[in-house]
Amino acid sequence: MPGTAEYQLKDGRAVVLRTAGPDDVPAIAALFTELSPESVRSRFNGACAPALLARLARIEPAETVSIVAAPAGDPGQLAAEARFVPAGAGVAELALAVLDGYQGTGLGHLLLGELAGRAGEAGFTRLQAIVSLANGPMLHLLEPYGWVLAAPTDLSVASLEISAAGGRPAWPADTPGQRVLVEQRSWFDGDRVAALRSAGNVVRVCLGPHGSTGRGCPLVSSGSCRLAEEADVIVPLLPGEDADCAAVLDAHQQLWPHRLAT
Repeated sequence: MPGTAEYQLKDGRAVVLRTAGPDDVPAIAALFTELSPESVRSRFNGACAPALLARLARIEPAETVSIVAAPAGDPGQLAAEARFVPAGAGVAELALAVLDGYQGTGLGHLLLGELAGRAGEAGFTRLQAIVSLANGPMLHLLEPYGWVLAAPTDLSVASLEISAAGGRPAWPADTPGQRVLVEQRSWFDGDRVAALRSAGNVVRVCLGPHGSTGRGCPLVSSGSCRLAEEADVIVPLLPGEDADCAAVLDAHQQLWPHRLAT
C-alpha cells in the first residue's frame, strides 16, 4: 500500500489509511484502551489490563506490518488498526481492532483487504486469525475470503485461515503427512478427525456451504477449489439431506472419486 490513501466509509466519514511505525505505538495503545470491554475481548480473546494493552500495541517483531486508520483531518486520533505477524513459512497471523463508533461502517473490510494485499506482496500465501466463536462480526468479515479451520477449535476459540492471494487458502508447503480435507458442519473435531490429526496428517476443515450465512462452495459455483484439488484425501461429512452440501459431494464424486474416504 503506498504511503497514505483516503477512503470514504458507508456513513460518509472519510478516513486515511497508512502504514504504522514505532512512533505510532502510543496512539495504537490509546486506541486499544478506548475500545469497549466487549471489543477488547473480541480483539484479544479475553479481558486485558491497560498495561497489557500497551505492551500488545508494540509493533514487534520487526517483520510485523501494521496499518492504521485515522479520521481525515485528525491523524493523531486512530479509528482502527490491523496487523499481521509472521508465524511460519508462508503464513502470518492477522489481528484487527476497530473503535466501537466505527464498527459497521465498512472500515474493517477495508483494512482486511489492505492487509491481505500487503501480506501477498511480502510473500505470504496464508493468513491465520484466532477468533472467538462469539465474535460474529469478525467471522462475518472473514467469510468472503473462504476461511477454513487450520487447527482444532479450543473450547470457543477457532484458528481460521484465509488466502492472501484470493480463493481458498493453499496447503502449507512441504507437509510431512497426507493432506486431508474434512468437510463437516461442526466447529469441533470428532473422534475420526482427531484420529486423522494424531496419525500425523495435515488436516484442514471446511464447514461447507451454508445458505443462511451466504457461504458458498467455489467448487460448485466455479468448478475450482484449491483445497480440494490439492488434497490427498477428502473426508465428506456434510449433511447429505442439504441440497447445497449434496452438490459438493456430487462434484467430488465426479472429479476425484479415488480421493474420497469411505
